[in-house]
Amino acid sequence: MLNKILVSVDGSPLSLRALEFAMEMGKANGSEIIVLHVTVPLDLSRLHSYEMDAIDESIQEAILKNEFDKKELSASEQRKAGEWALAMSEKKVAALGGYDKISYKEVIHDEPAKTIIREAGVNRVDAIVIGYSGLGVLSKAIIGSVSSKVVANATCPVVIVR
Repeated sequence: MLNKILVSVDGSPLSLRALEFAMEMGKANGSEIIVLHVTVPLDLSRLHSYEMDAIDESIQEAILKNEFDKKELSASEQRKAGEWALAMSEKKVAALGGYDKISYKEVIHDEPAKTIIREAGVNRVDAIVIGYSGLGVLSKAIIGSVSSKVVANATCPVVIVR
């Protein structure tokens, strides 16, 4: 039985689809859902340009122009980016009619896959749901994807949503 499901989100449409899948799976089992966003310090490369109204205009411009790696962000700006991803998740949950047993958590760490796996263990979840982020063949060979690392190292079942 799936008592707890952890779903990792970054605010992208694919991660929100993973959240929707987790909600469908959770409703069928009466599961508690933990929505997790891992903020990578000073790295907005994982953040997408979808509905960024919660982030300062200067940060939005940097993300849209792919100049975020050149812009030093304060801790406050990093926090806003993480809050934005969780706000998009809350919007998705509300749009789907809500969910009774759901919590939201942000963790700041430079290794998202390890953080997702650690949070799954700490919270004793029965499954992890994560979106598949399509990297190119070369990038995947060199660094691997977060979802691949989670699948390879998690101690519970992992569902990858495409």
